[in-house]
Amino acid sequence: MEILSYGATLTGSSGINGDSFYISPDQKVFILSDGASGAGEKGKVIMSNSCVEIAKHYDFSTSNLGPIEYVDSLFYKINNELINISQKNRQRFYGTIIITVIEKDALTVTTLGDSPAFLISDGLIKQVAKNKLKYEDMIEQGYITRAEYEGYIRQMHEHMQSCFEWFIPEVVPPNVIEQYVVNQGDMFFMCCDGLSDWITPDNILKTLKNHGIQDGTDILIRQAKEIAFAAETSYDDITAVAIQFR
Repeated sequence: MEILSYGATLTGSSGINGDSFYISPDQKVFILSDGASGAGEKGKVIMSNSCVEIAKHYDFSTSNLGPIEYVDSLFYKINNELINISQKNRQRFYGTIIITVIEKDALTVTTLGDSPAFLISDGLIKQVAKNKLKYEDMIEQGYITRAEYEGYIRQMHEHMQSCFEWFIPEVVPPNVIEQYVVNQGDMFFMCCDGLSDWITPDNILKTLKNHGIQDGTDILIRQAKEIAFAAETSYDDITAVAIQFR
């Protein structure tokens, strides 16, 4: 099965891009990291770049590990390095991450934070490897609705959001690892919250289906910028990676 992939990033209003992505030369490992604004201009860049650099030097094909074991190992290598960097600089360098490995017809993915990953199959799109919110139990018990929770988070200053969402690094990260069988015609899309905050999954599906992964990704990034700018007069860094199976 042939794999086509495309990634793109757009620097936000701050002028400093805290997002990074990586597509391995053999198109088996895909990384998207989003350094949190609360880590500061320097910190968010160091976080996202560190994730990519570690992945570049930890080759899946020569690791002698299966996809699940490799994803878990890479995740913890990144987490531990971010802890070391944070301790050395006496400042927490943190953010969100998506790690994906494709081996034959199996797609293995792990996430931590609010950067979502979507699998598109049989004309439907679903979010995969979704993390449980820190206060998910309050939602499940009926103390607050999901819409209320998400509304309160959006109203907070970005430096306060880390109190309510998961970020890497953590001492014991609550990341989720999932594996899916993919077929010809399926697509996979991962992005930062700079896109998902403004673009619905249905719009992602429609745009990729109508325009393909390269033009479609570029259109989605441009739309997210235009919507965010109109709503807030500024916009976050926007990054996405799309994969198609043919």
